[in-house]
Amino acid sequence: MISRRHALALAAAAPLAFTPFPARAQQNRHVRIGAGIDDAFMQPYYAEQLGLFKKLNVDYEIVHAANPGAYAEALAAGAIDIGMVDPTAIAQAYVKGLPFAYFAGGPLSSRDAPTLVLCVAKNSPIKTAKDLEGKTVAIISLHATMEITTREWLTKNGADASLVKFFELHFPEMTPALSRGTIDAALLGEPFLTENKDAIRGIGVPFDTVAKLFYIFGWFARRDWITANTDLAHSLASAFYEAGKWANAHKAESAVIEAGITKVDLQTVRTMQRNPLSTSLNAAYIQPLLDMAARYKVIDRPVMASEIIAAGFA
Repeated sequence: MISRRHALALAAAAPLAFTPFPARAQQNRHVRIGAGIDDAFMQPYYAEQLGLFKKLNVDYEIVHAANPGAYAEALAAGAIDIGMVDPTAIAQAYVKGLPFAYFAGGPLSSRDAPTLVLCVAKNSPIKTAKDLEGKTVAIISLHATMEITTREWLTKNGADASLVKFFELHFPEMTPALSRGTIDAALLGEPFLTENKDAIRGIGVPFDTVAKLFYIFGWFARRDWITANTDLAHSLASAFYEAGKWANAHKAESAVIEAGITKVDLQTVRTMQRNPLSTSLNAAYIQPLLDMAARYKVIDRPVMASEIIAAGFA
């Protein structure tokens, strides 16, 4: 997830990065899609496999980068046209004056299918939030959604979150660090939860503190790009939603596609928890996280979800 420092760096670069798109007739059907190679980014791959881009006359290319923060920076630099970013980051960018907006919903966090779990080593004595006081918790991005939700979970479960140290670490490094004892807990995501189930033990689901359902990421673009390519943006949203609807209802078939794209073992994909995918863009699935982010000062002021959604797309 893009961190607050990425958003601030983008804001600092904004005067140089943003040259307005010229007004033009809506003829361009080419789009550069920033997408990772993991479960959260599957919408464009499903749309590709299902022939939805061809059906909607969308000429596309998929551009890969290391993380969602890189996509925001690539979009600001004009290297891609659309990408995914989490609500806290786009809200902070909006507050700082960057002309970014959501035009489609992405993967959802669901209490019924948690894909991120706070874990300890299997033989760890830690069993409760209180046990983490004075300990170290690894997350993949500081000062962003993962940290504030973990702090909220700690507080709601009786711990003093100010006594917990947070450390930035990538998912593949977390289980080895837990086993070595160099960290005490980690907010670990799929497929690593399933792949390492014999070495770890879950103690809580911090994302559950936000809402039953909320967007982990949403599809965004520059507002002037959306204005200049409104028909294309609607076509992309339609393709993503149709792909999401199909994937949500066809777990076995979509698992085969996901395994082929991600190179994760098919049996792991079949058995792990997977993010439900959006079939619309709903402000109610954004606002609870924005409210929490403002309370924890991850964004500089309160932001309404409607402020970061392009007109006509919710």
